[in-house]
Amino acid sequence: MRTQVLFLLCMGAMGALEAQQPLSQDDALNQIYNQYDAQQKTAQWVCTAEQERRPVHQGWPCEKSDPAVSVSVLLMAEVAEGNTEKVYLAATAKPATTAGHGNYDCHACALAIGMGVFAWQNQRWVLKSSNAGVGFYGGWGSPPRIMFVQVGPEKHGLIISSDDVSQGFSSSSKALLMPVDRTVADVWELQDEQDDEEAYALKDKLAPQILYRSSAAFNLFPPDTEKGDAADYYDIEVISRGTGSKDNVHLEPENWTEIYRFKDGRFRLLSRKNLIEMKRASRKLSK
Repeated sequence: MRTQVLFLLCMGAMGALEAQQPLSQDDALNQIYNQYDAQQKTAQWVCTAEQERRPVHQGWPCEKSDPAVSVSVLLMAEVAEGNTEKVYLAATAKPATTAGHGNYDCHACALAIGMGVFAWQNQRWVLKSSNAGVGFYGGWGSPPRIMFVQVGPEKHGLIISSDDVSQGFSSSSKALLMPVDRTVADVWELQDEQDDEEAYALKDKLAPQILYRSSAAFNLFPPDTEKGDAADYYDIEVISRGTGSKDNVHLEPENWTEIYRFKDGRFRLLSRKNLIEMKRASRKLSK
């Protein structure tokens, strides 16, 4: 009997190992990108709606006559969502050197971020959600920073962090990418820092005459529900402090708290509270 029990345990362990068989990057990319070439790490790009906007658009000029792009994996994570094993893969795409775009390393040369989500079903990895061109992020032909985050009790996504410095003005932003039904979308964005420290010059009349800086932090937390039922997605709380300016002449307070809740395919503003800072009255020291 003991031998039979051990045999059954071994069979169970073998089954568990089979369920954990890794998804290869090439297999994943082949399902996300059009005509992916595993040897050359290239694919045939399909112009996004954003690229077809005229006259201003994000990304590179999309030439349908030579659509080759270079593809590189940015992140690959395996996680359990409920009783299902899933793999999240994020990759970058940029024009291949053969497409006539040179090295694609200019200030505005953002990369296209693609993403796919696979689930282990019937002893194989099945693509559940994908989008080869969720959006364009980063600059100088370099990828943005990326972080894998939990956005619900059994939901995950990717936070994209991008920085920009231009003529002394600095800013940074965040974007949340996650699966929405069969596609992957940019469901929330935030400008979390801004300042004009390098452009400010009090003695230069052509430079900004005010100095401003603001920064914001965010966190995800379970929402309060009236019936106490668990929600599929967390709420996002953003807390901002500092000052900003739209015209480089007048300061504007950036002291507020916002709450976002997922609804109809994206995180939407639920509430906003402005914070008014008041100076404390000075106290005279007793002799």
